[in-house]
Amino acid sequence: MNLWKQIDPLMQRQGEEVLHLLLEHGHQAFFVGGCVRDELMGRPVHDMDIATSAKPEEVISIFPRTVPTGLQHGTVTVLMDTYSYEVTTFRKESEYEDHRRPSNVQFVEGIVQDLQRRDFTMNAIACNIKGELTDPYGGHQDIANGIIRCVGKAEERFDEDALRMMRAVRFASVFAFRPVKSLWSALIKDRDKLSYIAMERIRAELERMIMGPHPFRGLEILRRSRLLDFAKAPIPNQENIKQVYLLGLEKVSSESPELRWSLLLQGLGIHGEETLTMMRDWTFSNVIMQATSDLIHFDEAWRQMVLTTSQSQEIDGLRRGWITLELRYGKAAAANWLIRQDVLNPLMNEEELSRLQPLEWKWHHDMILYHISDLAASGGDVISFLGLKGGPWLGHLMKNLLMSVACGDLPNEKVSILEHAKVVVNSQNES
Repeated sequence: MNLWKQIDPLMQRQGEEVLHLLLEHGHQAFFVGGCVRDELMGRPVHDMDIATSAKPEEVISIFPRTVPTGLQHGTVTVLMDTYSYEVTTFRKESEYEDHRRPSNVQFVEGIVQDLQRRDFTMNAIACNIKGELTDPYGGHQDIANGIIRCVGKAEERFDEDALRMMRAVRFASVFAFRPVKSLWSALIKDRDKLSYIAMERIRAELERMIMGPHPFRGLEILRRSRLLDFAKAPIPNQENIKQVYLLGLEKVSSESPELRWSLLLQGLGIHGEETLTMMRDWTFSNVIMQATSDLIHFDEAWRQMVLTTSQSQEIDGLRRGWITLELRYGKAAAANWLIRQDVLNPLMNEEELSRLQPLEWKWHHDMILYHISDLAASGGDVISFLGLKGGPWLGHLMKNLLMSVACGDLPNEKVSILEHAKVVVNSQNES
């Protein structure tokens, strides 16, 4: 590899400057891991990790700006003008605890020994300042063949760090690679060790897979291996997999993660009321959990509404039902549902929802307000106008007014809203 082609030239230049300084001080230094792999694959390189014979204290003495990121593992982050680089001393690891963390790290003299500790052959390639590769385990050829192979014995690599099983599935999914037979056999044999791994680490690997270009491929590997059955918070066994939702995964953008998570969960038969509990167990952020839950609830409620609305009041009844749901679950949930449904309608062949699609988009675009604060009259205005004391009745009334304005029954004008509030209160008092 003579020239880097998949990287920002400034990142390359500053990274090579780090290597030059290490070499000038009499140390060995190489680019390693993901940056070399991605360059060989023609994928964008986002960062550059460096392995060196220099000890951490020597790295710190060479560079004016450093962060002691993980001295116990030999890692120092070197800060250059624009980019930062993780510089790690050649090392080997032994005596792993809980199939995850090495309890003993020993510094070694050569790059080949350092590469020996790595997980997969495609990640065990080093590149020197001249662009020459050190590839003792045939990683370059495995990349060319589209296969995932462990460095050494797969059983040993998975016994050292059980998370590597999830990483293998993720790489197979994202790169559209095939695990070799020895890796697959070891994964089946050792999958129970996944129970030692914290859920946030498993979720992070699953997240990269689901947001990647080939999520369905990864899900199929997980299904066949039953790997996730052994996680601390396993996905419940589902009898009625809804394949069509899973097929839609690759067709929706990963820029709104809730789109893909909602399809995955519904594809697995997870209902709206189960969503928050399950995603909480899987350590998702509150933002993603709520957005996914809202989207699934919106879908379930709208389908039920379409199914039960009578023919005599079909269009206006559905319009009002749509507005009710959009007020309840929010603009983002409705917009994401519409985007999602554009993908699902051709796959599901649901005649009624397909017929309503243009109307659903129109109703969404016609929404003029979403919150009580968007009304031209506030709760204080209503209390003052009616001469009443506040109470629970006011909240119910304001929601009533919001719905009336959202449906177009009432203009969003202060006088009109106050007069309508008076009529509603008087009618309630009379009854």
